[in-house]
Amino acid sequence: MIQFAGFVMRFCFLRNGFVFPLVILLIGFNSIEKVDAQDVHREPELKSKKGKSFFNQKDLQGWHARDMDLWSVEDGAIIGTGGDAKIKGNQFLYSKIPVKNFRLKLKVKQVPYSANAGIQFRSSETKPSGQAVGYQADVGKGWWGSLYHEHGRGILARNADSGEEYIHREGWNDYEILAVDHQIWLAVNGRITVALEDPDGELTGLIALQIHGGPAQRVAYKGLELTHNPSLAIAGLAGDELKKTLSRFKGEKKPK
Repeated sequence: MIQFAGFVMRFCFLRNGFVFPLVILLIGFNSIEKVDAQDVHREPELKSKKGKSFFNQKDLQGWHARDMDLWSVEDGAIIGTGGDAKIKGNQFLYSKIPVKNFRLKLKVKQVPYSANAGIQFRSSETKPSGQAVGYQADVGKGWWGSLYHEHGRGILARNADSGEEYIHREGWNDYEILAVDHQIWLAVNGRITVALEDPDGELTGLIALQIHGGPAQRVAYKGLELTHNPSLAIAGLAGDELKKTLSRFKGEKKPK
């Protein structure tokens, strides 16, 4: 491009003495060359972005469930309960916002401690039953911080803290989910409970909150903060140090 511009300059000056338009033409060639070079080397950028409309802490706008009577908002928290009645089958409240690579932070309280619930992610909804298929960050006695595959492959990884020493029973617990490509980390109260590479798992889907079928119970979810395309960091670890915690899922396990 530069050689061609030089030829044009010499030709115009020698034959016509036509200098001023030549300057404009030369500047144009130079600009085109710079833009072309930038386009060749430009790479797409994935910036962290918080899902501001994920949950407004006032109502359930942007969420849906097969039975909305089981779900409400109280003091900025999403509440799932049937009162004193038993819960007929697993029930799910879905966000309309799909996720791929993301971080979700929230607080969870389950009463009674013996009950069960969970946070679905990268999941799909089965119509008309409203059942979820996909990953679940588990909640409940014996299951806090474990990774389960709802209506699919069953238990994928268990929390090594079987005694749940660090769980606030019937109190608020900090829960964090980090999913980047086929790598998944769960952390409860600042401690990593699952670090799994799952090459056969879903990469996209929905987030949903669960009330498990069974005895009367009440589960509360608050402080939900969703970040798309997050940095690779959770529970005080980041980057290569975090990747060292990963184990690879091998084979299928029976559902609980």
